[in-house]
Amino acid sequence: MGRKKKPEVSEKQLLTSLKTLAEDNEDIVKSGIDFNDAFLLAFLRGRKYNLNVAYETIQKYVHVRKRKYVEFFSQLTPESLMYMYDMPRFMAILKHRDPTTGCLVGVLRPNRVEIGALLRKPFEDVLACCTLAADELIYVDDAIKNGLILVASGEGFGMTHFREISPNRIKTALDIMFHAYPFKVKQVHVVQCSAFVNTTIKIVMPFIPRKIRKRMIIHNTLETFHEFFEPNVIPSWLGGNRREEEDWEVYDYYFDRAALDHTEYYETLAKKLAEGID
Repeated sequence: MGRKKKPEVSEKQLLTSLKTLAEDNEDIVKSGIDFNDAFLLAFLRGRKYNLNVAYETIQKYVHVRKRKYVEFFSQLTPESLMYMYDMPRFMAILKHRDPTTGCLVGVLRPNRVEIGALLRKPFEDVLACCTLAADELIYVDDAIKNGLILVASGEGFGMTHFREISPNRIKTALDIMFHAYPFKVKQVHVVQCSAFVNTTIKIVMPFIPRKIRKRMIIHNTLETFHEFFEPNVIPSWLGGNRREEEDWEVYDYYFDRAALDHTEYYETLAKKLAEGID
C-alpha cells in the first residue's frame, strides 16, 4: 500500500491553518467551490501534509476554474454530458485496486463512435467527463493516500482522434488534471500502440511533467501489459478474459453516480462562473 507520511503538526492543526488561509483568500471564498473539511483534508493528505504546497494546489484548482479556463468550467455540468454515458465506454475506474500499491486504476480508450459526427466538442467533452470523475475522486481516501494508475489504450485511435490533439489542448488537460488536483500518478501504461499513437506520444511527451514521463510504460503487446494486470480484472478491449457485453462487471460506477448526484452543485457553480465572464 502507499506510504502515508505522518505530519509533524497534528492533522487537525494543519486543517485549521489551511482553512484560515482559504478563508483569507478572497478569490477562493468567492469561487463558489465547496471548501468543506473533507475537501481540504484531501489536499493536505495528497500533498504529504505540506501546508504551503496544499494551499498552492488549491489556488491552482481555483485559478483554472475561475480564470484560466473559465469558459470550459462555466459549461461543466453532468446533465450536459449525459449523452456520452450512452456511448461505448471510453473512460472508467476499475473495481480492481493494484494489489501492491493499493492504487485506483483509471482506463481510457478512443471512442469507437465517429467522434466528429456525434460529439459536440470531442476533446473538451472527454476532458469534462474526466474532470467530473476527478472531482469525485477527491473524496475517495484510497485515491488520495495511494495514488492513481492510468491506462490508455490506442485501440481504434485514428486520424479523427489525432486531429483533436493540439499543443493548446494538451496544455489545458495537463493544467487541469495534473497540476490542480492532489493526486499522485504512480504509473501510466500505454497499450496497443499504432503509428498514430506513437506519433501522438512524441507530440505530447515534451508537455508531460518529468516525473510522469519517468513513470510511463509503453506496451507493444498485451502480453507485457498482462504482467501488471491479470485478464480477469480488466475489460475485453484490454485483453480481459470476458465477452465485451460483460465488461460492465469490472467497472466501478460509483463515480458516474456521484457526479450525477451532485448535479445541482455543478450547475450552481457553472452558473456562478458564467456570471463572472466579461
